[in-house]
Amino acid sequence: MSKFSIARSTLATLGAASLAAIGTPAAAQEADQETPEQEAQEEAREIVVTGKFQDTGAQSATKLDIPVLDTPFSTSSYNENFLDAIATTNVSDTYRYMTGIQRAGNTSYDITFRGFKTSGNDRNAILTDGMPGLSVRFGSPPTVGTDHIELVKGPMSVLYGQAQPGGFINIITKKPSATPHFAVEARSTLGAGTYRRAKGGLFSFDLTGPVTADDSLTARAVGEFGYGESFRRDAYETPVYFAPSVAWKPWDRTTITLQGEYRYVKAHYDTFLVAPFRDASRVASIDTTYQEPDDYLVEKGWIGNAFVRHAFSDAITFNAGYRWVDHFDTQRNYDVVGFRTAANDMVTRRARGQENRRTYSFFDANLTARFETLGIGHILLVGASGGQETASLNRLQFYNLTAADGQDVSLYNPAIGRAPAPWTFPLFNAGQASNLNWRHTTQNSLGFYASDLMTLTDWLKVLAGVRHADETQTIEDKRIATFVPVKKKDKKWLPLAGILVQPTKNLTLYTSYSTSFVPVAASSQDNFGLNPFKPTEAESIEGGVKAEILGGRLNLSAAYFDITKKNTLNTFVCLTAAQLAAAGITIPPGATIAVGTCSNQLGGERSRGYEIEFNGSPLPGWQVTGGYAHVNARVTASNIPVQNGARLTNAPGDAFNMWSRYDFKDGPLSNVGFGVGVSYIGKRAGLLPTVSVPAGAPAGGTLPLDSYVTVDFGIYYSPSDKIDLTLKATNLLDERYIESAGFSGDIQLVPGTPRQVVLMARIKL
Repeated sequence: MSKFSIARSTLATLGAASLAAIGTPAAAQEADQETPEQEAQEEAREIVVTGKFQDTGAQSATKLDIPVLDTPFSTSSYNENFLDAIATTNVSDTYRYMTGIQRAGNTSYDITFRGFKTSGNDRNAILTDGMPGLSVRFGSPPTVGTDHIELVKGPMSVLYGQAQPGGFINIITKKPSATPHFAVEARSTLGAGTYRRAKGGLFSFDLTGPVTADDSLTARAVGEFGYGESFRRDAYETPVYFAPSVAWKPWDRTTITLQGEYRYVKAHYDTFLVAPFRDASRVASIDTTYQEPDDYLVEKGWIGNAFVRHAFSDAITFNAGYRWVDHFDTQRNYDVVGFRTAANDMVTRRARGQENRRTYSFFDANLTARFETLGIGHILLVGASGGQETASLNRLQFYNLTAADGQDVSLYNPAIGRAPAPWTFPLFNAGQASNLNWRHTTQNSLGFYASDLMTLTDWLKVLAGVRHADETQTIEDKRIATFVPVKKKDKKWLPLAGILVQPTKNLTLYTSYSTSFVPVAASSQDNFGLNPFKPTEAESIEGGVKAEILGGRLNLSAAYFDITKKNTLNTFVCLTAAQLAAAGITIPPGATIAVGTCSNQLGGERSRGYEIEFNGSPLPGWQVTGGYAHVNARVTASNIPVQNGARLTNAPGDAFNMWSRYDFKDGPLSNVGFGVGVSYIGKRAGLLPTVSVPAGAPAGGTLPLDSYVTVDFGIYYSPSDKIDLTLKATNLLDERYIESAGFSGDIQLVPGTPRQVVLMARIKL
């Protein structure tokens, strides 16, 4: 039996298993289906590394299959060439080589786009095949199942619903291909700097090809598993990932694709570093941990996706899909709370237990039609999308350790490994039973959208779009009987527009206007316990130029943007009846005075700046991508006067990135390649100013974070068309830096990874 017959038999078995295993599906856009051209590109990559690090199309910005030159927004598409060059295993490693974004915490959703930070509540910060929901939230999505990554910057709620204004990332997954392909990969990681504790191994595979002789049924199976320890003390991770898929073409113009995904990760729970007096220069050694060795975090995720694409004709195409995600995580650990003494030298902790379950059930369906009326060409898109997101957040324990418990640890020399298990302490502190809550939230979304890209002349195009969004939120507590359930509804019309002037086929001048909105959380309250708040809204004006030069071998772009955000919430300690009276605020008849944290809707933010990007292959064998971003992101309105004009957190004023790879085609270095990457992140603020600032805190207590530069270096060797070897040094100069300040600011600083060496071997069978 031939190797091809064996592969087909294996894929037939996988295809049948996939169909049986996938009971729930996910959504796709026109760009998610693998075209014959993409299949040819995949086959070419098996022979030699050629082309660019970025593709010429990025459909996520418009949901249309059009080139970047016809898109009046900043968008990029990073392909498998780029992922192979930087030798990454997770999506977050790519951010340092993307312009205008960076990591901003320790979860998958903590990202800063053009100065605006997203968090775990922003489901559209990272999409997969155009739909929300990740299988795990703390570990970044793996790249083993990723075909390419599309980055869209600016407010894009018109097409996707609620979203922060800075932008989003769309991960396009690998789909079944009719071109047989089977590759296995093994990699080993070792710490090679001052901190040599890091070590680990990862094994992955990717198998695809036809199941039937007529190629009407194809299948794919992608997976990885391994074990790793980082430079952090006691840190470990055991990832497991498996993603089967099948694609069926019952007719020439119809494709049905089903995908499944299972992911499991167990890791040591870690809140990272602590900055005394809000001074990052005083943090302990970057491998210091304040958790116990047995503290853990476990995440499990199951995903089902379904795609249907039907071409009624060459001019009319229908896409529909559905995505279902079931995510569960649990943790038992010690959290860092703050400091016990005025000297800030003893760290206080919390005994905590938590179980969370989140589900996502979303659909998207749209119709694209190409036609002409009165000499004007149209690419019309009409569609609907929506679904439900639920979150069950169950606090099993929330006990702040007291001085009498004797479990404080030293800031610089914590005595770890001596504390009893966290569950041996009380579940909550006396008089604080409400901290042991079990919040359950449900968000229902429905939107109808339309856009039209009109070609008025050979050199002038106009894009216009609109969305009607309908959002409903409910929140209740399953443990606290006195909690009053809250329901909140919001509706909004959201416009979009763009103008493109193309004096030549390789040059585009454009300007655009786009909008976004995020409903205020149903749990928010004013001083009378009510939630009268409008959605937080943003609008952006962008202008720029895109060009292809050197016969299309090099792409250049430059953009200026101005994004304003309004109706943001400012929080404060709820005022008492006496304080309200003293302030001259009349209490409405029958009103209830709220306690705890209250909000008012007086806040505003603004981000202005420009970006310059380049990507291409100027010479045979040479690939390069990079860019520079200047961002001025500030608070424009706040009820805390010292915050007005303050820089937004984790938003560097200046950033630069570049990755370059050159492969020798002949001579003594034939089949050898070299790559080098440089990333510069400017100074940032980890916290907004507050009224109460510790004595001795720098810059008004904003937790200033220094700029830093990292350099990566890679060596590639392909002794045959079936073997690829890569040796990569990450952070070659062993730079010490703080990558970001997390959700809790000065008690959750994420240190940058010191020098590590990765050895990777890929074999294509």
